Amino acid sequence: MKSGQLQINELRNILTEHFHWHKARLDCFVSMLLALLAVNTVNLTQLAVSFPSRALISSRYRRMQRFFSEHWIDYDDVAWFIMRLFGFTDSDYYLSLDRTNWKWGKININLLVLAVVYRGAAIPVYWLPLNKRGNSNSRERIALLKRFIDQFGRDPIKGLLADREFIGDQWLGWLLEQKIPFTIRISNNCYTTNAQGERIRVDQLFYTLKPGEERIIRDARKLGRHRVHISGLRLTAELKIEIRNY
Repeated sequence: MKSGQLQINELRNILTEHFHWHKARLDCFVSMLLALLAVNTVNLTQLAVSFPSRALISSRYRRMQRFFSEHWIDYDDVAWFIMRLFGFTDSDYYLSLDRTNWKWGKININLLVLAVVYRGAAIPVYWLPLNKRGNSNSRERIALLKRFIDQFGRDPIKGLLADREFIGDQWLGWLLEQKIPFTIRISNNCYTTNAQGERIRVDQLFYTLKPGEERIIRDARKLGRHRVHISGLRLTAELKIEIRNY
């Protein structure tokens, strides 16, 4: 128990520098974090078993319930904590935009997530619950990225990385207008223009590539209403095509 209390005290001291909460709230949060590391699940019933406390398990469960139902969390504070914890505030970085969804019973959980790329992983900084199924729209993506920029600025962003679902004229236009570098994968059946300005499928620009070969189209080509740079990489059985701005 003494070792557990020492862990709580040390972790509470670290978090106090970032979250201006009263002691009881911080203690509950720290205890939940330690329980989470022990059981590797966010299920409150299982967290309550490993929650470091002498109280009844049912009391620990209700305490965690009250934490989430009675306390408002400033997610800008959470974002700053994450950025400082990994040292991102002192360096440039790549951002990634992705969407994750799963079902909890009959409920669809659909999150748009903005993360910082770190050693081959993505560290979530901001996320937006989408009250619908399927892809996000330009307004939601712009709002999420604006929130990040309002806190941490635009200059440290080396580039934004995203997958095929994150395209669209309004979205690409905003990124270009804001001068935010991006690399976004696109579907092979998108349409662009060839060197003569004729409309063609984008994969026709790379049909001669052999496995392992890459080609970068040096001059900007039209995609929707905007001009972007296009590159293609032939994998063993797949053609990977990306757009970017320089």
